[in-house]
Amino acid sequence: MVCALGVTAHAAPAADLVITWAPGHDIAPVAAAARAAGAAVVDQSPQPRRDEQAGPQLAAALKRGIEAYDALRIDDAWTALEDARTLADRTGAVGLSASQLSDLFVYRGLVRLQREDATGAWDELTTAMVIAPTRAFDPARFPPRVLTELERARASVGSRTPVELLVAAPSDCAVVVDGTAVGTSGGTEVIGPGGAISVLPGVHWARATCTAHEPWSARIEVTAAMRVDAKVGVLARPTDSDILVQAGAVNARAVLVVEVADSLATLRLVGADGRERDRRTVNVEADLEVVAARVRELLEPVIEVKRWYKSPWVWAAGAAVLAAAIAIPLTAAFVGDDEPTASILPPTGLP
Repeated sequence: MVCALGVTAHAAPAADLVITWAPGHDIAPVAAAARAAGAAVVDQSPQPRRDEQAGPQLAAALKRGIEAYDALRIDDAWTALEDARTLADRTGAVGLSASQLSDLFVYRGLVRLQREDATGAWDELTTAMVIAPTRAFDPARFPPRVLTELERARASVGSRTPVELLVAAPSDCAVVVDGTAVGTSGGTEVIGPGGAISVLPGVHWARATCTAHEPWSARIEVTAAMRVDAKVGVLARPTDSDILVQAGAVNARAVLVVEVADSLATLRLVGADGRERDRRTVNVEADLEVVAARVRELLEPVIEVKRWYKSPWVWAAGAAVLAAAIAIPLTAAFVGDDEPTASILPPTGLP
């Protein structure tokens, strides 16, 4: 009997599950790399707040207000412009440029003029000029009477002494004041002009958009040079306990954890026992393609080889063969040829 001894090979990814935490990033490249390797993907990145998603709504409300005013639908214009003002106050005028934010108050002032509310109109127009004091207005867009009022408001706010407004936020936050980016504030310490802006006293709208912190926004009444601390909470990363719970839920042998913050991605290969098997770091560029390349490397399939002598089926078959090898001669001895196979001779030469 001849036995052919072989092996059984099976290719499996180094991790069965990939958990991502990449606030503000599109994880599509990482997810594609994980799924191509045969791993499941769970994205634990914090979802954008409702305030962050309000930009299109704010722009749409402003557009409706302007169109309604141009069509002399004054009540509809005021309703839309009130909605826009509410959204601007709540979100720090997210999504609006300086000229758009200025337009919001210009048209609010025009509506008030139509309603013969001179005091209210003046307040709205001066607010518009505080936001964009050097803005040029198109004569083809505004009638002479309106241009005259706008120039009066500009002259009024122009007499105010500019002051410095500093919005202090963590280094991963981008600060915008009145629709103008003023850079990153660099933490809670007072810093140079990167996080500060010269403004006219009056009402201003600020926001901070961060990668590792929650977003922040505020409507600020500025009367003198001032500093405003953006009180932002740290975005919670998945803990090791969270990772192991996720792994256990899908019976994963190992988990690849991808965390992106401050333009740095950290990749950790963690076993089901909680031990870290491998770790990589990579600088994040415009997208996560470079991170996806590291994911492919870390998920490189592991060839699982099963030796013949480790298989219970092989041991069972071997036992059967051994039993047969013992049974066959015994059976032949009892049920084979009846003729004796040897003769016993009596001793000779006895007295």
